[in-house]
Amino acid sequence: MFKVLIIEDEPLIALNLKIILEKKGFEVTGCAANYKDAQELFCANKPDIVLCDIKLENNESGIEIVINLKNINDFQVIYLSSYSNDVMIDKAIQTNPISYITKPFKESDLSAAFKLATLPLKNKNILYNFYYITQTQILFYKNEHIVLSKQESELFHICYLSKGFFVPMHTIEYYIWGEETISNSTKRGLIHRLKKKLNDNVFSYCSGLGCKVDNIL
Repeated sequence: MFKVLIIEDEPLIALNLKIILEKKGFEVTGCAANYKDAQELFCANKPDIVLCDIKLENNESGIEIVINLKNINDFQVIYLSSYSNDVMIDKAIQTNPISYITKPFKESDLSAAFKLATLPLKNKNILYNFYYITQTQILFYKNEHIVLSKQESELFHICYLSKGFFVPMHTIEYYIWGEETISNSTKRGLIHRLKKKLNDNVFSYCSGLGCKVDNIL
C-alpha cells in the first residue's frame, strides 16, 4: 500500500481527496494546510506520493514546500490547483511532477495521475525486493529463497548474465540442452513455469527476441 500526504488548505477538498484515495487503496498519512504541518507529517511518515495544492493559506507556495520536502527525502509529486498559467506550470515542472491537475478536478483525472505515480514506485519495489547471487545461483525475493528447478535456474542464470538485454532462444537452447533436439512445447513450458514464479518486469519473453531478465539487483 502506497502512502500519500495531502497538502491542501481547503478542508472539504482535502477530506474529499482523502476519501477518494482511501477507496482506491492508498494510505493517506495526513492532510496539511501549510509548510510546518506538511513537514511534520512528511518526516513522521515518509510518504511515497505528495498531492499538493499550489496556492495555500497565508500565500504559501506549494511548489516551494515540495522543493523543501524533496531535500529531506524523494517522492512522487502531483499538483492540484485552480491556477494554470504558463509561469506557474513552468515553475512546477522544475520539481518533476507526475501530473498537474486543475480544479475543479475530475475523479478520472485523479485516478490517471495516481496510476502514473505508482508505476515507478512499483518498479522500484521490484528492484529492491528481488536479488540474485551469481556465485551460488540463488534467487531471493524479500530475503526468501525462490526454489527453481535445474532448468529454470539455468534459464534465469543465462538471462541474468545479459541483464537488460534479450538472450536469443538459440543461445538459451544450447546452454540448457546442448545438441539435444527440444520441442517448442518443452521450451514454452519452461518459460511459462519461470514466469509464474517471477514478476513480468523481472523475467519476460518476446517471440523473435528471446528471454530477458531486468529490474533486479
